[in-house]
Amino acid sequence: MNKKSLQKGELYESRFGFAERNSNFCFLLAILVIVCSFFLVRMHFVKHYGGIIVSGSSMERTLSNGDKLFLRYTDTQKADYGDIIVVYVGDYEECKGVDGGYLIKRLIAKENDKVKCENGQIYICYDGTSNWVRLEEDYAYYGKGDLYKSYYDFTTYTVGKGEVFFLGDNRSSAGSSVDSRYAEGKSHLKNSLYKETDIVGFVPEWSLNNKWLGNIFLSDEINNKK
Repeated sequence: MNKKSLQKGELYESRFGFAERNSNFCFLLAILVIVCSFFLVRMHFVKHYGGIIVSGSSMERTLSNGDKLFLRYTDTQKADYGDIIVVYVGDYEECKGVDGGYLIKRLIAKENDKVKCENGQIYICYDGTSNWVRLEEDYAYYGKGDLYKSYYDFTTYTVGKGEVFFLGDNRSSAGSSVDSRYAEGKSHLKNSLYKETDIVGFVPEWSLNNKWLGNIFLSDEINNKK
């Protein structure tokens, strides 16, 4: 029996025809799983993440003007101490001149905490404690040779209910950052701190450590954050 005759036989059809159909089915199923997984991941990402483009120098040298970063929305995960946060301030009358209505800063203290800076060192008395803790800030830049550190002191702030206290990483001169220091005239607000609900998101550590991802996947048309 030649090969062509064998292929037409019932034995070939029962053994090899089924295998071919099964192989085609598995291939199509694999494609379907890949496509569905892609859309599920995309839906999850769109729901939980956005993008920002840094404008300004208040977060130098951690962030630079023009950096593209991913943003984790705070309606799905809250920001924590030390996170780089994006704050929407456009609803405050004093902030009408803020470009885009957003600030990007470092979250230092939260509700019921106390925070102060003495001799260039920031201290926090956390909620429920009575001891002042020295804040280690390897991200803070006080100019070459920490030139501005001895001039950076600020008064004690008690963070009220639903409030947050944040600073810029760039502290190399008096006007390097506009943040929460209203008593020193370094905030857009005159007599209060910003609210926790003003925070729209924070920059995940993986985005901060892999800025090239933002350059590849984020558009130039996303809102600037200053």
